[in-house]
Amino acid sequence: MKKTVLPIRICAILIFALFAPAVNAQWNPLNPVTDVQKQADGIQFTRKVGTLRLQVCSDAIIRVLYSPASSFPSRKDYVVIKDSWAPVKWDMQSTDDAVTLTTAQLKVTVDKKDSSVTFSPLEGKPLFQQTELTMTPTVVNGEKTYYAELYSKLWGSYEGFYGLGQHQAGVWNYRGEAVDISQDNTNISIPFFLSTNGYGIFWNNTSRSRFNNRFLNALYLSSEVADVTDYYFIYGPDFDQIIAGYRDLTGAPPLFGKWAYGFWQCKNKYNTQEELLGIAHKYREQHIPVDNIVQDWFWWYTMGEPVFDKSRYPDPKGMVDDLHNNHFHLMISFWPFFRPGTKTYDEMDKLGYFIAKTKTAGFHPAGQALYDAFNPAARKYYWNLMNQALFKIGVDAWWLDTTEPETEDRQTNILVTNQTFLGNGARYANMFPLMTTEGVYEGQRAASDQKRVFILSRSAFAGEQRNAAAVWSGDINSDWVFLRKQIPAGLNYSLSGLPYWTTDIGGFVSGNPDDPSYRELFIRWFEFGTFNPILRVHGTRSTNQNELWSYGPDAQKILTSYDRLRYRMLPYIYSLAWMTTSQAYTPMRGLVMDFRTDTEAANVGDQFMFGPAFLVNPVTEPGQAVRRLYLPQAKWYDFWSGAQSEGGRYEQVPAPLDQMPLFVRAGSILPLGPDEEWSTEKPADPLELRIYRGADGEFTLYEDENDNYNYEKGAYATIPLHWDDAKQTLTIGDRKGSFPGMLDHRTFRVVFVGENHGVGIAPSENPDKRVEYSGKQIRVSP
Repeated sequence: MKKTVLPIRICAILIFALFAPAVNAQWNPLNPVTDVQKQADGIQFTRKVGTLRLQVCSDAIIRVLYSPASSFPSRKDYVVIKDSWAPVKWDMQSTDDAVTLTTAQLKVTVDKKDSSVTFSPLEGKPLFQQTELTMTPTVVNGEKTYYAELYSKLWGSYEGFYGLGQHQAGVWNYRGEAVDISQDNTNISIPFFLSTNGYGIFWNNTSRSRFNNRFLNALYLSSEVADVTDYYFIYGPDFDQIIAGYRDLTGAPPLFGKWAYGFWQCKNKYNTQEELLGIAHKYREQHIPVDNIVQDWFWWYTMGEPVFDKSRYPDPKGMVDDLHNNHFHLMISFWPFFRPGTKTYDEMDKLGYFIAKTKTAGFHPAGQALYDAFNPAARKYYWNLMNQALFKIGVDAWWLDTTEPETEDRQTNILVTNQTFLGNGARYANMFPLMTTEGVYEGQRAASDQKRVFILSRSAFAGEQRNAAAVWSGDINSDWVFLRKQIPAGLNYSLSGLPYWTTDIGGFVSGNPDDPSYRELFIRWFEFGTFNPILRVHGTRSTNQNELWSYGPDAQKILTSYDRLRYRMLPYIYSLAWMTTSQAYTPMRGLVMDFRTDTEAANVGDQFMFGPAFLVNPVTEPGQAVRRLYLPQAKWYDFWSGAQSEGGRYEQVPAPLDQMPLFVRAGSILPLGPDEEWSTEKPADPLELRIYRGADGEFTLYEDENDNYNYEKGAYATIPLHWDDAKQTLTIGDRKGSFPGMLDHRTFRVVFVGENHGVGIAPSENPDKRVEYSGKQIRVSP
């Protein structure tokens, strides 16, 4: 048979076709600008098809709106809560070819011939180009709407992309990847990403969306349902500045009670009041530090009816009081699903508070209904159930499970094919976790200002950080593969602007504490979890035991030592929490956050910084006794030995089972508190200050009353700490502020870290200096 050889041009066309729709926007007819109107806060462009608007929010934030019509429809924004901006000085210049908008930090150019939009710093190469915006008429869930798509041309081969929530593919840098922005168990979708070029894009759409960079020179963002295309370009260039811009739009995270930063005991599940209290009492008898114990599901008779099963929980109020008397907090699981056969179900059904009565299969009996968190009245009703049954007897925190909402037995999210109080569920498909956490947060804030809200949610959406919500990584497997996946999953979630993340230490499904190989996995997972924003064990275990003593005495010794380290770090961690609330900080930090221009660091997704001091290097392979890791450009101290290393290179580091490789950056000032069994057992005195010389450094110690909202009224104190490396001088600055119960006088034990000096978990026996401090500046030298 004679072979047919296609001309090169035809071959090229066929190859391009393989990437459709990845490059189809390049083939679209031009959509030129036909009119330009300068407005008070930006510029509006009439295009041949549709209307484009640039709004100047700040020197570093530009909002882009596009409507397929000649005007923009009025619509309520449930995610972005910033509705007014301070006036910003900006200029507009127009030529025959382009219109340029200039702020103190950015230059935005709109090409008149095709209405493309290019974002650049005042000096330097373009950062991002919106080459095309299209809105295609479609019908979704019975509603006439538009499919929105943005196409962007990319420059260079080293630009990295991060964020987009928490996903379980094990991917760190999303360059060359595609990600569905759609909620389901273990995948949390946030339409916000950051680039190593120093910008972020917040795609303001609540329907199912998609990030697509599989064709490396093109980036696509798309959504299933839209009336307008709406996104924010946020310039940094540092990632902390970009995240600060995102939180300026969507809200700041409040402080949790200090107890929440300690250790949490949990399993699937405690079955009786007697069992729960017995575990709490044993922790205190064994003097293992812990602050919180968790009651998982089925404490009720019927799902949705918040009534304890009296045969198993005969005295709920007495149970809570017992825990409080033993310095425990209690978090309890509450679900958004309701089953028929109860007064609560019947009343909610009558009031129209359900999205849909859905038939389900699997581990849920048929006939349950999902409450409509988009309905303000339903949200108040839902909180009132929790308030009357749980908050009023002293329950401290809320585990809001299945907030995607639950999709495990069906391919499509329940919302996509149903109606909500707001209308088409497909339009709001990603927003359920934001709405349900908002109802609980606002409900508790209205009920009391003496107990800070804490919510643990299985899913999240943009803005949820303002609702005092943390998330965990969902129902993941109990194996080494999933341990490895949690590191990039947690780091990308943190880079999505939501700072509080945790994981089921040991995995959810399932593990055998009597199996030596599983014990090793659990230890390595716990070492990693010690440096998560929230430290929490949870999971299904074959022995029905998941406490630290369940893994044998050798494992218990290691686990308890890391638990002790967590509690010694509480002054550091609580100060990071204040930075997170007041300065838009992120405690769990992919290396790209602090070393953005270091290409090696930007592509390391299995190490991270915990605050400004710690470089954390989890061990994720069984039997691994040596860990290869990257030390970014800096001087580093081995936390365990005090040995010093220069950065900018890879190292092979010993990793015995009881020592996860851990480094501290030169210039760090690390405050460590005394050994304690719960977070407020002792005042943080004496306080050990470990000084890691070799660079200048600073840290601000934060303290308050630990668990109320008086800090919002100014009831807190800060102590600035500064290390001048050239002068070899530590300055403990003047204390600012005060609060009831504050230590007026305190002792600092200053340790200048060196080889085998000021190392490891235990308090340093021989500090270099002992300083008495009463709130006035003191200078200390070696």
